[in-house]
Amino acid sequence: MGLLSDPKSRERFSRIAAKYNSPLCVLAYVVGVVWFLALAYKPFNHRTYFSENALLPGLVEGKFRTENVATRISQAMKDIKDVNKNGPMPVAWIVNQFRSLGLDTYTQEYIQTIPVPSARQSEEQGKEMFVQLNGTNVYAILRAPRTASTEAIVLSAPYKHYLNMDHNNHAFGLMIALASHFRKSSYWSKDIIFLLVDYDEIGMEAWLQEYHYTKSPLLKSSPLHGRSGSIQAAINLELHSDQVSHFNVKLEGLNGLLPNLDLVNLVVQLCGRERITVKLHQQRDPFPSEGWPAFQQNLKTMSLMMLHQATGMPNGLHGLFLRYHIEAVTLEGVLEPGRSSTGFYRMGRVLEGVFRSLNNLLERFHQSFFFYLLPASDRYVSIGMYMPPFGLILLVTALKAIALYISIGTPDPDPWDGEENVVIEHIQSRKTGDGQGDNTDSKRGVTKIRTQNYSDGDVWSLVPVVSCCQVAGFIASISPMVMTGLGHLFGTRPYQALITGATGMFFASLFMPKCITRNRLACTVNTLRLWKCAALVLQAIILAATAAANFSLGMLLAVTMVPVCAMVRPGKLRFLQAVLMLLVSPLGLLIIYTGLYLLLTETEYHGVVPSAMHLCTIVYYNILSGVIHGYVLGTWQYTLLALAVFPNWLFFWCIVFKKRDMPVIENKEEKKTS
Repeated sequence: MGLLSDPKSRERFSRIAAKYNSPLCVLAYVVGVVWFLALAYKPFNHRTYFSENALLPGLVEGKFRTENVATRISQAMKDIKDVNKNGPMPVAWIVNQFRSLGLDTYTQEYIQTIPVPSARQSEEQGKEMFVQLNGTNVYAILRAPRTASTEAIVLSAPYKHYLNMDHNNHAFGLMIALASHFRKSSYWSKDIIFLLVDYDEIGMEAWLQEYHYTKSPLLKSSPLHGRSGSIQAAINLELHSDQVSHFNVKLEGLNGLLPNLDLVNLVVQLCGRERITVKLHQQRDPFPSEGWPAFQQNLKTMSLMMLHQATGMPNGLHGLFLRYHIEAVTLEGVLEPGRSSTGFYRMGRVLEGVFRSLNNLLERFHQSFFFYLLPASDRYVSIGMYMPPFGLILLVTALKAIALYISIGTPDPDPWDGEENVVIEHIQSRKTGDGQGDNTDSKRGVTKIRTQNYSDGDVWSLVPVVSCCQVAGFIASISPMVMTGLGHLFGTRPYQALITGATGMFFASLFMPKCITRNRLACTVNTLRLWKCAALVLQAIILAATAAANFSLGMLLAVTMVPVCAMVRPGKLRFLQAVLMLLVSPLGLLIIYTGLYLLLTETEYHGVVPSAMHLCTIVYYNILSGVIHGYVLGTWQYTLLALAVFPNWLFFWCIVFKKRDMPVIENKEEKKTS
C-alpha cells in the first residue's frame, strides 16, 4: 500500500507501469497460451495410474458366456420395433424379461413439461399448452446375497433418444445377458440395478430425482416402489450394432463435471485387456506416442474434450449421475467400416470386469483426480498443471487494471480521441435579486474554459453504466421465454421465437452506447480509465469463478476475450475495435468455437455456402439446446453468459464508443460592453 500511497513511489511506479505494461501483458499472454498448448506434448503430461488399489482390475477373471442371450433378446426387441416403429416402449415385454430372471422389477412413469408453447391449443380449457413428454422407465434390482442392500451399482441404457428417436436394442440385449450371468454368482457385495430409461436424459433425470428425493416443478414422476442403497458408480451403455470396432468413452457430464479418473482408467485398462480399442471423442491414441504427429493428435483430442465440456451439456446419460456425486461413464460401441470388430462376448467380458472391480470398492471414489484433461486415453493433465498457464493469461487483465488505476490523476500523453484539449462554454452571467451570485453586471459576458481535475475519476459514473449493462443481461436471460410466449400469440413456431429472443436482445444491445449520451454522462480521461479498470477487474473475477466450476469454459473465454478487451481504447480505430469486440462477444465466440469443432471433426469439405449453412444450423441448435437444457436439466451456461459475461462485454463495448471531455487548465476572459 505504501507504493500506491507515497507520491514519489507512485509516480515512479506509474512511469514503469506505463512504459513496460504492454510488453509484460504480451509476454504473459504468449507464455500462458504456449505453456497450455505444450501440455498436450507427452513429456509435459503424465501417464494415468490407479489411486484406488481396492479396484484390483488385474485380478478379475472373466467368465461371461451368455452372449447368445444378448443376440436373442436384441433380435426380439428389433422385431417388436419393426412392427411398431413409432410406438411407445414395450414395457410389459421388458418387465417379463427381467422377471423371468428372478429380479425385482419395477416401473416408473413421468411427465416432462418443456416451457415452450406448442402449436396447438387446449380445446377444453382454451389456453396454450406446453410441450409435454410422457415416458416410462423400467428397472430391475439384483439383490446382493452378502449384504443388506446398503450399496449399489447401476447399469443403464437409453431405450431411445428424444431428438432422433434412435433405438438401443443391442444394449438392452447385452444388459439381459449380463443380468443372467450375474445372478448365478454369489460374490456380489453390492446390489446391481439394471435401468432402461425412456427419452434419454429426461427419463434418467426423472429416475434420479425420485431415487434421491428431489423434485423439479417441470418434471412430475411416480414414486419408486423398489429401492436399493447408496449408488457408488454407474455405467451407461450405448450400442449401435451387435458388432463394434471400438468403444468411444464419454466423460463430460452436466455443467462440465467429470468422473473420477480411477473409473476412467478402469474402463480403459479392461478394454485393453480384451483387445477392444478405446477412443476419446472418436479420436484414436497416437502411435508412436512421441513426435510432432502425436502432439497434433493429442492436442486435437484435448481440444475436443474442452469444447464438449465448455457446453455444460452431458454427452450421455452418465452426465446426470455426476450431479449426485455418483461416478459414471458412458461406453458407446461404434462399428467403424474397414476395422476389425468384436461381438457381445468381449463386450460382456469388459462390463463383467468393470462391475466385479467396482464390487471390490470399500468406499466411494475419492483418491484420484476429479479435475483433469485427457490428451489420450492413457495420459492426463491435472488441475495443478493447467491452472498456472490460465493464471498467466488472467494476469494480463490484472496488469492492465493496475496500470490504469495508478495512472488515474496523471495527464494522458497520448489523447485517446485525438481532439483539441479545449472545451469552451459560453455562459451568460446573471445577478440574483438578493445580490448573491456572480459579482458581474448582467450585461457582462463571461467566457470560461472548463477545468477538469486530473486527480480522480468519477466513481459514481460507474453506477449507471454498470446498471444498464446488468439490466440488458437480465433481459437477455429471460428474452427467449418471453419471445416464445409472444411468438405463440402471432403464430410463430416456438423454437424460432426462442432463437429470435436470444439473438434479438444481443443485436439490440449494440445500440447502448447511443443511449449513454455525452450530455447525460460526460467523462474525463480519468473516468474512462476508471471504467476500463473496473471492467477488467470484473472480467478477471468472472473468468476465475467460471474456471473454478468449468475450466474449459473459463479457458476458452479467457484465450479470446482477454487480449481484445485489454487493448480496447475509446476513439482510436473504432471500426477495427468494433469488429474485434463483435468476434469476442458471446454470440461471436459461439460461432467461432462451433466452427472450430466442425473443423476438427468433419472429414469432408462441401464448399463455402453448404459449410456456412451447416454452421448456422449447428449454432441454432446450440442456442436452442442451451436454453432448453437450462430449464429441463438445470445447466447454467446460458445463464452465466447472459448475466455475467454478456454485461461485462457490453461494458467494454460502451467504452469503445464513448466520447470524453478533454482536461484543460482553467482560464477566464471578461469583455466589457459599452
